Amino acid sequence: MASTFNLHSSMDVSLEQPPTAEDRRRLRRLPLFAGASDATVQTLLAQTPVSTVQRHQLAVREGAMPNSVMAVLSGRLALSTQISGDQPVVIGIVGRDELVMPGAAIVASPYPLSARAIEETRIAVVPLSDLWAATEQDRGFAMDLARLASGEWQGLLAMLKDYRLRSAPQRFAAYLVRLAKEAGHAESGAVEVELADDRKTLASLLGMTPENLSRTIAQFRERGVVVSGRLVTITDVAALASFAGV
Repeated sequence: MASTFNLHSSMDVSLEQPPTAEDRRRLRRLPLFAGASDATVQTLLAQTPVSTVQRHQLAVREGAMPNSVMAVLSGRLALSTQISGDQPVVIGIVGRDELVMPGAAIVASPYPLSARAIEETRIAVVPLSDLWAATEQDRGFAMDLARLASGEWQGLLAMLKDYRLRSAPQRFAAYLVRLAKEAGHAESGAVEVELADDRKTLASLLGMTPENLSRTIAQFRERGVVVSGRLVTITDVAALASFAGV
C-alpha cells in the first residue's frame, strides 16, 4: 500500500480493492477524463485500485512527492498545513467526485498540503506511470491534464483573494451561500442547509478561531441566519450573498 500512497506509517488502511461498477461510473464523470477516449478510460480504470482511509488518518503528507492522481469516491479529506508546534490550519476540503491536489502530481512537485480523512474515505488511485503512457496515445486526455493543473492554481489564487478581500464574517456568509448553491436551492428567499464540517474544522477553513466562529454565528441571527447543530436556516440567501460579495 505504501507504494501507492504517500502515507503516514501508522495509517489504518484497508487492502486495495478493484473499483465497483458505480465507482467506474463516478470516475468516468471526473474532469480528469472529460476529453479522454473510451479506450483510454477503460485501460486506466482497469488498473485503478480503491483503498479506504480511516477517519483522522493521512492520505497525503505535505512535502511528499506524488506518484499518482487520487480521486475521492466517498467521504471527505481536509487539506491542511502546519507550522511546527502549532495546530494544523485547514486550507480546503476535498469531497466526493473531486481530485486530491492533482496539480502537484501533474507537474511533479511536492504536495503543498497534507490530506487527512475527516470521515472514512474511499479513494481511487491512478498511477502517474499509467497516466503518462495514456497521454502518448490520447491527445484529448493530455489536454485534460494540462487544464487540471492550470485550474488548480487558479483556484488557489481565488482562495488567496478571498482571504485578502473578505472579512471573517463575509467568508462565513460566502461559505453558507456556496452550500445553498451546491444543494440546488434558489438564489433568493429562505433556505435550509447543513454544515458539512464540524465547527473546529470549519473555523480553521475560514481562518477563524472556534471562539470567533461561535461569536459570528450568534451575530448572524441579526442577519436572519439561525444555526442549530449542523442545520442552518437562512431567511434570505440573496441578502447573505450581497453581504458576502458573491
